[in-house]
Amino acid sequence: MNEVSGKVDSGWLQAVLQTLTRTSVAGNDDLGALRDQLVSLAWDERAPRASVFQAIDAEERFRRHPLASIESIGCSALLMYWPPGHATLPHDHGGLWGIEVVIDGSLAINEFVRQSDKADAKLAETTTLHLGVGDAALFESARYIHRCRNLSNVHPTLTLHVYGGALNAFNTFSHDQAGACLTQLVTPHTDALLS
Repeated sequence: MNEVSGKVDSGWLQAVLQTLTRTSVAGNDDLGALRDQLVSLAWDERAPRASVFQAIDAEERFRRHPLASIESIGCSALLMYWPPGHATLPHDHGGLWGIEVVIDGSLAINEFVRQSDKADAKLAETTTLHLGVGDAALFESARYIHRCRNLSNVHPTLTLHVYGGALNAFNTFSHDQAGACLTQLVTPHTDALLS
């Protein structure tokens, strides 16, 4: 057992895995029902708190902790630790559907669309979501793009992410000085496995 796994209640992790196992996620059948079941786990008394992850090492950084391998049921799941004020670049999810649940803290999600199919097309923001504990974002489009930010500059945030497959690579988006969209393919770093 690694240092992180010892700090996350195994009963809570099992509840997440059982929820994913008993819900048909491979066919994308009822993601709204899956989201609702995952949201209820944010309120479980065994749910981890961001402070547990904050105390793991002296380096205050964004972390992605995969749950035990569950790709055989058609999805992947991670706990993500967001240091105070941390934000991602706008990014896609490699064509996968996704559900992102706030377990502790708060998260802002800015959603975007590409203005055309050209490689350098600009992004246009469409919606901003403000999520607190027990709130979730769900996306199904292979073209979905968003940017996430911990709303607090003082407290960390912890989120549960479930994707419709293994998220082995995704694109990030930024703009050059002329406003053209620059795309970069990223292979995500993962931290200690939670099991």
